[in-house]
Amino acid sequence: MTDILSIIKCPVCGGKLKRIEKSLVCENRHSFDVAKQGYVNLLPPGKEKNARTGDEQLMVKARVDFLSGDYYSPISEKFAELIAEHMPEEETVVLCDMGSGEGYHTCNITSCLAKLKNKPVLSLGFDASKHGAVYASRLARSKGMMSSGGIGEMLDADAQAYFMPANIFHLPVRDHSVSVAVSMFAPIAWDEVLRILKPGGILAVVASGREHLMEMRKLIYDDVHISEFDPVSHEGFSEICRDRLTYKTEIQCNDDIRNLFVMTPFYYKTTEAGRERLYSQEKLDITLDTNYMIFKVE
Repeated sequence: MTDILSIIKCPVCGGKLKRIEKSLVCENRHSFDVAKQGYVNLLPPGKEKNARTGDEQLMVKARVDFLSGDYYSPISEKFAELIAEHMPEEETVVLCDMGSGEGYHTCNITSCLAKLKNKPVLSLGFDASKHGAVYASRLARSKGMMSSGGIGEMLDADAQAYFMPANIFHLPVRDHSVSVAVSMFAPIAWDEVLRILKPGGILAVVASGREHLMEMRKLIYDDVHISEFDPVSHEGFSEICRDRLTYKTEIQCNDDIRNLFVMTPFYYKTTEAGRERLYSQEKLDITLDTNYMIFKVE
């Protein structure tokens, strides 16, 4: 298994990091503590706004609670299948999730990919939210995908996932060190992806489709605006795959309905009347509609 410290770098000077007791320290003595949950905060230091960066705890907790019901598991399972089909063949798969949030999809993809390819997979999850890193690291540890000591300690497992708060547009990742970059329901940092991917590496994207959560949108809005994120190839990439997954599922209780709502951008854009209509539901049939795109470095 590839050592994670051979892939990540100091976010301040770009120097090599090594584990010294409970910190990661670079050759220029910049130091980053390993939190008790196992993650390391690699957001650039010295900025007060870092304390308020990324998703708020309320949204992250709602996502954790909702996703634990596995309503979204087919999305990441299909994603893993597409990645396995199109990724370069390597001894160890190094995957970088650029917007990993609470870690549900990252861990699911990592586990599925290790089984599909029958080879080790090392995943690095980056997100601006420190709250997300806390929950993601707990999840990875509960699944045996992270060592008890966190980042910087080796683990003998085919599927490993480690999480770090960081700026996805300026990642603490070495040039051309990653096999697969992943962007799920997140902005795409095209130039940064091009920098970190190895020759022949791929960028795999998941975006919401036109019908995604349509039943919820019709409940909370009087006038539903239809939109679809449809990225096209950026310079340096060629599109090699496009696919779609659409399915219906029943949200089985009011708590799950509320958590789904809170974890979406709709939560901040809904009137009180729309919110009350949704919160009055005890069950809700919902459409999940996702688009998949895979781009290869030219």
